[in-house]
Amino acid sequence: MHLFETEEEGDIWVCIACGREREEEIKAKNWEYLFDRDDPELRCKLCGGPDYEVED
Repeated sequence: MHLFETEEEGDIWVCIACGREREEEIKAKNWEYLFDRDDPELRCKLCGGPDYEVED
């Protein structure tokens, strides 16, 4: 999961898939990339999903 700093919403998490799919939009809005975190509890602000599902 990628953490971006945005002017509109503050810091938001974006999953890997949305980061790739919406790369042009992210660049156009000048979101600043901060860091990545590998955490199955985090949810993407754009799609609401995690980077991956944890199997029990």
